[in-house]
Amino acid sequence: QVAEILEMPPMRVYEVATFYTMYNRKPVGKYHIQVCTTTPCMLRDSDSILEAIKKKLGIKVGETTPDKLFTLIEVECLGACVNAPMVQINDNYYVSITSLLGYLYFHLFQILKFWSGRFSCEPAGGLTSLTEPPKGPGFGVRADL
Repeated sequence: QVAEILEMPPMRVYEVATFYTMYNRKPVGKYHIQVCTTTPCMLRDSDSILEAIKKKLGIKVGETTPDKLFTLIEVECLGACVNAPMVQINDNYYVSITSLLGYLYFHLFQILKFWSGRFSCEPAGGLTSLTEPPKGPGFGVRADL
């Protein structure tokens, strides 16, 4: 029906619906857990996080717990590679969570809000990209520019 309304081939709608993780083609649990397994997160042990969640919840990737509380999926890049590994739960993003695995089922949702003391994807040591205030307009690195 979406393809008809938008007057486009059904395959285009299917491509979009299956590419973006925010589109769910079937119902998900109250807590939609999305574990990033792209290279930076994988190098920081996201596979162990995924396995621990599967073991704790007793479900496989793509499944929902019988109580309809948790759905677990594997996703590509959630956009916080600098603070890998990354997990998204509903609309909230959590980074550097390797040490939280023991708390998943009963404590995860209360603890994550306060876990890192960081806002979003800021580095653990604070903002470090700029070591001095930015130069004004017209600043160039090379004098001949």
